Amino acid sequence: MFLELNSYIGLDANDPPKGHLILATDSLTDGSFLVHHFLSAFLKGGHHVYFLALAQSFSHYNAVAQKLGVNLTSARDSGQLTFINGLDFSLQLMHAGINGSQEDELIAFQCLRDKTATIQPLYNVIRDALSPKQSEQGKSATRLLIIDDLSVLISLGLSVQQVMQFVHYCQASQPETTVVCLVHHDADVDDECNAALITQLRHRAHCLLQVQGLGSGYSKDVHGQLKIVKRDPSGTSANRNQPDKTLQYKILDKSVTFFAVGTSSAVL
Repeated sequence: MFLELNSYIGLDANDPPKGHLILATDSLTDGSFLVHHFLSAFLKGGHHVYFLALAQSFSHYNAVAQKLGVNLTSARDSGQLTFINGLDFSLQLMHAGINGSQEDELIAFQCLRDKTATIQPLYNVIRDALSPKQSEQGKSATRLLIIDDLSVLISLGLSVQQVMQFVHYCQASQPETTVVCLVHHDADVDDECNAALITQLRHRAHCLLQVQGLGSGYSKDVHGQLKIVKRDPSGTSANRNQPDKTLQYKILDKSVTFFAVGTSSAVL
């Protein structure tokens, strides 16, 4: 994890806020380092993590996590990490169509095959994963649900309304769980669905992390820009009008360095 980032966000990995939605978006660059940050931070903090991976395989996340000092295989085997391989959902739908042997309610992406179906089967996968196990009874550790990334659902054919219903189900049924979502949307691509999804998610998010490529183009010393927006969706917090923060960053082999705009060592 990147301790420096926690201080900028205002996140205490040992006592993270419960019930918050953290929205990470990336445009013209790769913001997946934020997913790896929250994954490693919560695991190192001793919290339970539930990971819906729609973009990459377990081996990919594990390879990156090991560079950050976290062994996802050990975390999964111990029960601290529940990894949900969303890449299998499309294969599940395809095989069900070929064999015709699987019951509809067991197919996570049934709504892609049957337009009258709801997003409920996909939520059921999360609900079942989040159901407290016997070993967790009586424990109060904060739980984290990571979804990487929601724009994959749009690409597969789900509507913005269906994706928002899914996020709402996850939040409403698990009010003590912190939810982190990544959505990819390039500013130079005219994608109304992804843009609409981000707009609606912004209204629900407590923290918005916007990762953007540099407008000036590629730089070996500055890889991108991160804008941090803190919000209070309920409008009741005394600190709801916190100023936005904009940082630049450089991704290293085992870490990410952050600095104020224009203060890179290559510039000064």
